[in-house]
Amino acid sequence: MNRPTPAQLETARRLLVHEGAAGVADERTATAAGRVYEKLHTHMVPLVSAEGVRLLFARSAKLTQGEFACLAASSRLEGSTELCACLQAQDPAVAMAAATALFGTFIALLTTFIGERLTTQVLRSAWPTLEEMPPTENET
Repeated sequence: MNRPTPAQLETARRLLVHEGAAGVADERTATAAGRVYEKLHTHMVPLVSAEGVRLLFARSAKLTQGEFACLAASSRLEGSTELCACLQAQDPAVAMAAATALFGTFIALLTTFIGERLTTQVLRSAWPTLEEMPPTENET
């Protein structure tokens, strides 16, 4: 299993906050997760195809469902709408933790698949200010 590193989880948290999630627990997490999903999908399709992106997200959901049961049904993620619905049904703190784990795992799988340099390049193309994003409140 490709467990995300603390740095990959922090990147996932920063992406969610950048897209509108406010810190650790907020009802806007589901919408922010939908935006992150869409941007990743848009920037990854040229590299791995739409089916490849869908399969990477499905695998990410499957790997994280042990920690977050809400993602069990999301192992068939067909798009951001399903992800948003899954997360909206959760307590805001659980939704943020689940989204962070999902995207952190996606980044870990992607890094294994295409390499760290290309993964970083894709993330920077989707979020040009990635390096300038402030750390989340969890970071000391």
